[in-house]
Amino acid sequence: MKRICSFLLSASMLASLLSCQKTPVVEIEDSTPLDGPTGIISVVVKTPFTETKSPTLDDNAIKTVQLFVFTSDGKLETSKYVDNYTPATELKITAKTGDKTLYVVLNSKRLNFTKTSSFEEPQDSELNDLSENTRDKLIMVGKNQVKVEPYNTVTPTESKTTVNVKRLTSKIVLQKVTVDFKGTTLENGSFSIQDVYLVNVVGKAPYGVKDGGIPYTLAETSYFSNMANWYSKATYAATAPEMTYDLNYNKICSDVNGGQVDIGLSYLAYPNSATQAQNGTHDTDITSPVMTGLVLKAHIKSSTFSDTAIDKDTYYTFDLPQLEPNKQYLITNITITMPGADNPGERVTSGKITPVITVDPWADGNTNITYDF
Repeated sequence: MKRICSFLLSASMLASLLSCQKTPVVEIEDSTPLDGPTGIISVVVKTPFTETKSPTLDDNAIKTVQLFVFTSDGKLETSKYVDNYTPATELKITAKTGDKTLYVVLNSKRLNFTKTSSFEEPQDSELNDLSENTRDKLIMVGKNQVKVEPYNTVTPTESKTTVNVKRLTSKIVLQKVTVDFKGTTLENGSFSIQDVYLVNVVGKAPYGVKDGGIPYTLAETSYFSNMANWYSKATYAATAPEMTYDLNYNKICSDVNGGQVDIGLSYLAYPNSATQAQNGTHDTDITSPVMTGLVLKAHIKSSTFSDTAIDKDTYYTFDLPQLEPNKQYLITNITITMPGADNPGERVTSGKITPVITVDPWADGNTNITYDF
């Protein structure tokens, strides 16, 4: 049986709605079991705390919520989809009494999963694409066990539960670049950053989470080795999701002898546990999982007009650590001391750049871990 419910608007909200006719009423559609005693599950969703915020991403925004109630044998009993979620929205769902598994999915398209295996052992059609995450809403998933108590009007009792959700993506943050050409033929030249993007990006992942609350990664499934599930293999590809690149960035370093450029960019990628470095420079060269990398394209020009004069584009590409879900990789600074490579497929050495990367859980209560380049 289908039931459509609409939230009542306050007087002020109603006046606003009538004046502009642009704010839709929040609607919830839920399927309710027809037979047997039922109870009401009242759900509180707890999003992860964010230690490093970026102006380019809204880390904890909630736009939509979908609730799934599964029976003890893994079959769907009822589900509910909430559009246009606000902090004032009450998340409640009616289910039969007894022990249930509750899944919560934030910011995804409406899913039609009918069994827990869709979360825990997904088929290819049950994966989500990185492009389904956007800069203002990230897919988050969580689950919890709940015992549904009988509900009656005499002594109303709701089964209350808190679900901790985790983001499926990894976040890569580039904060700052330092250019130090002092003592070289470039010390009186110019340096500008033109493009920043990710390569070898895993593009699909399951919605499921383990009992410990950690999302499954693509590396734990056979889909990880399917290179059709990857974006921008070896070099930038126009089909890559927009949260993996900033092209025509054009930031000039005004002082190439120790000057700094504030970048402030955040990128998203799905987890990548590969340890193999990229060897090829073209898309066709990447046939098996390799590490996700960051590419910084710059233009350098020396003021020395001689056989050693430089006026060209150059690339600084380096591999990131193994990416895990719901963790952020904070590149606090990249120090550049020499020209880079002539193509983005060639990795630079630590003698040309020195990135400082820390890894934290994109959540509260843990200490950063320094990553050695």
